Amino acid sequence: MSRTDGKPYDVGYGRPPQRTRWKKGQSGNPRHKEGKVREGTVAILNRLLTRVVPIKINGKLNRMSALEVIINQLVQQELAGSVRASRVLLKYMQLANSTSEKKIELRFVEDDYTRAFSTRPIDADNHHE
Repeated sequence: MSRTDGKPYDVGYGRPPQRTRWKKGQSGNPRHKEGKVREGTVAILNRLLTRVVPIKINGKLNRMSALEVIINQLVQQELAGSVRASRVLLKYMQLANSTSEKKIELRFVEDDYTRAFSTRPIDADNHHE
C-alpha cells in the first residue's frame, strides 16, 4: 500500500494494513461485549473457604468447609503446644470479631431493681459495691 504523499507504507508490528484499521467512528468492540469482571480477593477467599471438602477424622469420612478444616487443624496443633498455631487462631478470632455484622455487648448492672429479680439471694456480708 502506498500513502497519499507517494511514499510506501510500512506494514509491521504496531502498523497494521490500512484497509484493516477501524474506520473513523467505528467501535473496537462491535458487539459491545463486556470484559470479564475479575473476582475480588474477598470473593475468592469466601468461595474457597466455604467450599465443602472431604476429610477423614479418626478413620471416618466427614464433609466440612475448608475453613472448618483449617481451624480444626490449628486447634489440634495448639493443643499439641504450638505457639504459632495459637497466634494464628488468635488472629482468626480477632478478624472474625472485627468483621462480624452483629456485635452484642452485655453489661450487667447491679442495683436494687436487678437484685429484686435475681434468682439467688445476695448475701449482704459478701456484697461489694
